[in-house]
Order: sequence, then C-alpha cells, then structure tokens
Amino acid sequence: MSVFRPVVLSALLTSVAMGHAAAVPQAKPVGEPAGEYVNKGSRPATIAATLASHGLPGLQGKWYHAGPFDNPNGEGFETAYPPEKGVDLKATYPGKDGKAVAWEEFKDFTPGKVTSLMKFPGVRTNAAVYLYHAFESPSAFKLPLSFGSDDTLTVFFNGKRLVHENHTRGAAPDQDTAEADVKVGKNELLIKVCQTAGEWEVYVSAADLPKGIVPETIRKRLERDFPPAAVVAGINQNASGEGKFYKINTIPLPADCVLEVGGIGFRPDGKLLACTRRGEVWMVENPTSDSLSDVKVTKYAGGLHEALGLFVQDNDTVFVVQRPELTKIVEKGGVASEFSTVCDKWGVSGDYHEFAFGPARDKAGNMFVTLNVGFGGGHQAKAPWRGWCVKVSPDGKMEPYAYGLRSPNGVNFSPEGELFYCDNQGEWVATNKMHHIKPGKFYGHQAGLRWVKDSPFAGKVPDKVPSGIRYDGVDKNGNQTDVYPDFDPPCVWFPYGRMGKSASEPVWDTTGGKFGPFTGQAFVGDQTNSCVMRVALEKVNGVYQGACFPFRSGLQCGVNRLCFAPDGSLMVGQTNRGWGSLGGKPYGLQRIAFEGKDPFDIHHVTLTKDGFDLVFTKPVNPDSVGAKAASVSSFTYIYKSDYGCPETDTRAEKVGKAKLSADGKTLSVPVDGLKKGRVFEIRLDGLTTADGEKVLHPEAYYTLNELVK
Repeated sequence: MSVFRPVVLSALLTSVAMGHAAAVPQAKPVGEPAGEYVNKGSRPATIAATLASHGLPGLQGKWYHAGPFDNPNGEGFETAYPPEKGVDLKATYPGKDGKAVAWEEFKDFTPGKVTSLMKFPGVRTNAAVYLYHAFESPSAFKLPLSFGSDDTLTVFFNGKRLVHENHTRGAAPDQDTAEADVKVGKNELLIKVCQTAGEWEVYVSAADLPKGIVPETIRKRLERDFPPAAVVAGINQNASGEGKFYKINTIPLPADCVLEVGGIGFRPDGKLLACTRRGEVWMVENPTSDSLSDVKVTKYAGGLHEALGLFVQDNDTVFVVQRPELTKIVEKGGVASEFSTVCDKWGVSGDYHEFAFGPARDKAGNMFVTLNVGFGGGHQAKAPWRGWCVKVSPDGKMEPYAYGLRSPNGVNFSPEGELFYCDNQGEWVATNKMHHIKPGKFYGHQAGLRWVKDSPFAGKVPDKVPSGIRYDGVDKNGNQTDVYPDFDPPCVWFPYGRMGKSASEPVWDTTGGKFGPFTGQAFVGDQTNSCVMRVALEKVNGVYQGACFPFRSGLQCGVNRLCFAPDGSLMVGQTNRGWGSLGGKPYGLQRIAFEGKDPFDIHHVTLTKDGFDLVFTKPVNPDSVGAKAASVSSFTYIYKSDYGCPETDTRAEKVGKAKLSADGKTLSVPVDGLKKGRVFEIRLDGLTTADGEKVLHPEAYYTLNELVK
C-alpha cells in the first residue's frame, strides 16, 4: 500500500446522479429531433424548455382572451358563443349585458401557473371567458395537456372538443388532462372557463414530454426530477399508513455539512460514519438518540474523490471507495490522519458516469467493488473493468470477478455469505433488478464484454451474447422455446415506477426482531421515489428468486444507502444531486424505527407446484377470504440494448379458489400455467385480521426463474 496526502478534488465533481446524465445531449434514433433535457426547476417549466430545445411547441408565445360573456344560472357552460365557431382575432362579439367584446392579448398569462381571469372591470360573477393560443409545429405528435379551472372547463383543439366538465371548484394544477393531436403547421387551442361567484382562475400547461418524438431517456429524467402529482399523492397516502408502525426521525445537520451520502456504517463504539459524494467523511455521535439535541455531527475527513461507499473495520479504521481507488483511512489520536491506497487497478477515463461502489467484505477479508459503465459518448467501457465486479485481496491485489453490470449502485453480502448487487434501468437493463453475484458470471450489460479477453475467464466464457430474446423464452412468433437470455437472470425484478426507479444497495435485517417481523429479509432503497422496498428471497432448484414489496415511503430525499444501527433501527443516507427525488430535500440522514406493533402485511411468498403460498405477519380472518381474494397477472421483458424495456405480454392469470391454512397465516393461491422468466403481480382484495385491520401493502411482485419440480 502507498501512503498519500489527501488532495481536495471536490471541484472536479459533476452535478450528476448515479446512473444518469445531468445535461448531456442524447443520441437520437432516426426521426427524433435533436435536443436535450433542460431542468428549469419545475415540471411545467422543464417541459416547456425541453420541448423548445427539441424545436417543438410548448404553449409558449402569445395568448389572447375574449369576454366576458353571459353565464346566468350556469347556462354559459352549454352555450356555444361565437368563438366556438371559429376564431378571428379582429372580430367583435356581443358579450355580457349586450356589451361588445373583442380579442385582447393576455400579456400576463403564463402557462404552468394558475392565472386570474378577473380582467374585466365590474364583472366578478356569472361570466364566461375564452382563451386562445395558436402555434406552428414542424412535426405531428400527441401532446399531453394539463388544466385547472375555477369553475367550469371546456377545451377545444383544432376544432375538436377535448374537455367539457361542469365543475364548481377552485383552480389548481393538473385537475383535468387531455391529449392533443398536434399536426404539422398551424394548431389552435381554445379554452372556455365559466364562473358563478368567488375566484375566477385557469391553469394550462403541457403535462408531459410526448412519446415517440422525445427520447425515452429524457422523458424518464423528467419523471424522476418532477414526478406527476398523482404519483406523489399515492406515495404520501401510503406513507401515512406506514407511519403507524415505522416512524421516521430526521438527524439535524450543521450548516456546513452537505451530507450527500455515498456510504454509511457504524463503528463498534456506536458512532456512525458517512462518506459523501463531495469527498468528505462525517462522524455522527449518538445517531439513535430520541433526543436530537444529543446528536453531534463533525467532519472526520476530506479531500477524497466522490466517495460512494465505505466499510468500517473497527473504531480506528475505515475503508472508502473513491472513484479511482479503494482507500484505507486510519485514525490516530482521534484524527483521521493516515490515508493509504489499497487498490487502484481499475480504470478511469474521465467519463462522468464512471462511478465506483462498495466495498463489501467477505469473511476472508477480500473486498468487492462494483464499477459503473460510462454514458453519453463513446464506448461505455472505455477504461478497464468498467461494468465489472472486482475482488480486492487483503494485500491489495485486484481480480476481475464478474461482469455485465451497468450502474451497480451498491453491493453487499447476505447473512449466508452470498454476494448480491442491485442494478439500475438503462441500456441492456429492462428495469431495476437485484442479482446474486457468482465468479465468472455475466449479468447482461454488454459493454463489459470488452475486457473478457484480459480476464481470468478469457476463452472460457463467450465474448458475444445474443440479444432480442424474451426472458420467458417465447419467440417472435409467440411460440414457447427453450431459448432464454444467455446469462444468470435477476433474482428479483423491481417493476419500474411501482417499485421505485433508481435502486440502491441491499441490506439484510439481522436485528433478531428489533426491526419488526422481517428478520432475514433484504431492504433496498430507491433514490428517485425516496422510499425503502423489501425483498424476500427463496431458493428453487438452487437458484435465488422471490418477491419484492413496498415497505416505507415518505422520506425526505432519495435513499442511497442503508445500514442497521445497534438498537435495530435503520439509518437512511440520502442524496438527490443531479437527478431529483421525492421529498423536497437535497440530502440528509434519517432513521426508521420500529414502533413495536407488527403491521398486517404479506411476510413472504413461496412458489409451489400449483401456484403461490402467501404467508402473513398476522392471522387472516377466514370470513374475509372471498371468491376473489387474490388476483394474479404476469409479464416479462425483452433482453435488448434499448434504454429500459416496457412490461411485455402482460396478461391476467387464471386463479383458482384460495385456501387459508388452519392457523390463518398462509393463503394458498392456485395459478394455472406458471412459466419461468416472468414477473407475477399478486394483488389482494378484502383481506383483514379478526379485528378488521387491512393488509398494509396488498401487492407483491414475484420473479419466477425456476419452477418447483
């Protein structure tokens, strides 16, 4: 090992998040206009700016209003005033109380903001107004639109009525939506809003980036940075129920602490260390105290380069993964004073996306590091061992271990000593997933194949892998075959959106019940949805597979790292830098603590020859098990180079009558025609305990790799 003096490298850090670009122009398929993602701080403004970057219209430019028209007793809603028969900006019309009205430019109208329509002196009740906007488009596409109104709302686009709702309400964003068929050339949008009394307002905005004309990579960045209102509302609703069983405490941070957490771990003395993307290490004393005034946060070390993981060996020694190396930090006299390079044998080209994660240490002292591929230009494995998991021996020697990784944000050992990692959706990766890592195995991303020739596996494993294959073995003609993607499949797929969007490191509950009824199961954070998910694995024919479930939402920021505290609570390290997340905070540290009462939930799912056994944390009331207690659907993915893959061949499965065990804790659900290579979505309806408690999370997603023999 070489001892070095730490150098401040934080100025080199880029404002990006693990696995995704900040402002890198995207490679476009033929037919897509050139452009880039432009984050303007809000969803409407970002949509407008990104559309403009692609040369597409986004409701910017001049708007006009004409009114007021009469609305006695609400009759104006069904009355087609002259503007509905055609707009002539030079025309005048008979308006309210017989007064002539004309089109005027609406100079203070801003799409994406609730705007007052009180434009007419002396008119505050029983009136209607029209708004008009025309624009030119170079392309034909479908543009999602969002509206809000006080009160009624009628929308016409190119003469076709899209919305006609007789509301009585206050105006707010995203109350109504529609899809406009934009044509090449001139397009016209006409809106009528009627009110009776009180406020008179309107909201208009492009609701989303159009499919098929803006690249999916950019559309997904918008969804991650600014999730639709319905998504946020659903997550917040879940969080309120979860809070009865698992409370969240927020650790106070000093003003000079920008805790963009890359790794966390406890020392034997109970102090928590957290490394950050800004190259610092912070020490948190008394992090589990219920009295937040007892918590003390101090800077422990600095000058590192994008530290995205750590392993605490003892009170004086911590290993940190930086972008270019694995580093050992030794404390002497209460100060982190010795920094030693353990291993720097993997490559760094300068590609911003070349993150390094870990280390996970086995019982023999070997450390495992996962290496991100590049993104945004050139070969994605420009530097050696990008897209690989590497093994570093105690004396610092590096050995390529496994390959085909994309954005493996976190690697960890299970209690049984098995190594797992989670990967993020992207090219070659259909959706977020969790893999069991074994030496010499390939996990799907083909950039890493470049380095097979220099690995211990050269000549023993293929350096080319066929693509375009469904994970369930069905060919393009719909025929079942024995041809599956030629690599170890994920033990768990996380359905995109419903189970997060940016998976991070798995950790296992070894608290012996201090964290509730899920001892032995894994927990995985999500950096976009600011939530923690739960994974219950089983082995079938020697292969890991199992189910994932929602667990705890409502956190303040994207969840990047988890670790269990000595008291059994779960520490949550957070960052949203460069990508965005729910919760509104840019970084932080929170703690999830079990409140002592078990939730009524699906504990785990076991595959049987005939279907699935759902095991619950509490007995199910037999009287609540109806004829349709459980529904099951399934889907698969296609192994291909595209950025992500939609759920493919989604279908309802034939479900037999569910049977409850004598102790009430196992519900056997027969399912006809189980097939491997598919994800089975199981949903419950109406189940309760004897005292009426409902299932907290009535859904499970089971990844089936092997059938029970």
